[in-house]
Amino acid sequence: MGRRGIIATMAALLMMCGCSSDDAYNVYSRYRASFAYSSVMTAAPLKNALTGPGEFCTISLGVNTLVFQSLTASHTEDITADMMYYQKIICISGFIVGMANIPEMNTDWLGIVSFDLACSNCYHDNSIKPNLQLKEGGFAYCSRCKRKYSLNNQGIVVEGKSGRPLERYHVSYDGSNRMVITN
Repeated sequence: MGRRGIIATMAALLMMCGCSSDDAYNVYSRYRASFAYSSVMTAAPLKNALTGPGEFCTISLGVNTLVFQSLTASHTEDITADMMYYQKIICISGFIVGMANIPEMNTDWLGIVSFDLACSNCYHDNSIKPNLQLKEGGFAYCSRCKRKYSLNNQGIVVEGKSGRPLERYHVSYDGSNRMVITN
């Protein structure tokens, strides 16, 4: 085999090694997500989740309402025509947002995290999207597959059958009144 043949073979092998399967783990989800909210200070569960380490809040759609729910408080806000145009919720099922009380690897600060409200394993395996329930201590629980996820530790499974971590999204908070979730 000539030099060109060896180079072509090596290139083909490198291309095969660079490919990944659907089961490869990425920190952030491959699913699209989009939500912007400009009234953080008026939604107490969300404000507490964005400013208190270990606090979390779910964000979901009700009938013509946005529903913010933590373990101790809830806030419902009517969806206006402007909100529907500018602040659509795009995700699998809703969001879980909060400030983790464990710094991420290679950092020394507590970051705000956002996960999908659907159980990633039930959704990935069977396209079923049951909503997770918040539990004390920064956990989310799926009543269908009985998995418990650590919201403080990148959404990994900590109880039940092993599996995929929660679908995670990029989130930013300006420190006063605006939060944006994207992917």
